[in-house]
Amino acid sequence: MASGIGAVALMTVGIVASFSDIAGAQEPSPPMKGALDGAPIEGKPTALTPGPRDVVADFHIESTALGYDQGIGPAVGRDIDYKGKHYTVADVFTANGQPCFSGGSKFSIAPAGGRLVIGLKTAAPEPIAVASLK
Repeated sequence: MASGIGAVALMTVGIVASFSDIAGAQEPSPPMKGALDGAPIEGKPTALTPGPRDVVADFHIESTALGYDQGIGPAVGRDIDYKGKHYTVADVFTANGQPCFSGGSKFSIAPAGGRLVIGLKTAAPEPIAVASLK
C-alpha cells in the first residue's frame, strides 16, 4: 500500500514538472498597439460627429419634477415634454455624485433610490413640409 502511494506521488511530481516546462517554453505575447499607432482608415471623417452625450444642457431639473419616481428618470438622448415644450435629455447624474445606470434602456436609475438630476436641451422643432403652388 505504501509503495502504491509513493508511486502516485512520484507520478504527480513528474506531471507537474512537465507542465511547468511547457509554460516556461511559451513565447510572450506581442505588445499591444495603442490607439494612435495604426494608420488612419480611409473614408473615416477627421472631425468627430457630436453624439447625444456631447449635447450641453440648457438647464437641470430633478427627475421627480418631470413626473418620475425618485431614483428613476429618462436616459440620455430621449425626448420628453416638460411644461408644454419639447426637450432632449442631454445628461443625467445623481445629486450626491454616485454613478447612475441606463444600460441602453429608455430609463436611467440611481443606486438605492438616489435623486437623479436631468439635464434638458431645447429640442429643435421638426421641419414642416409646405407644398409649393408653382
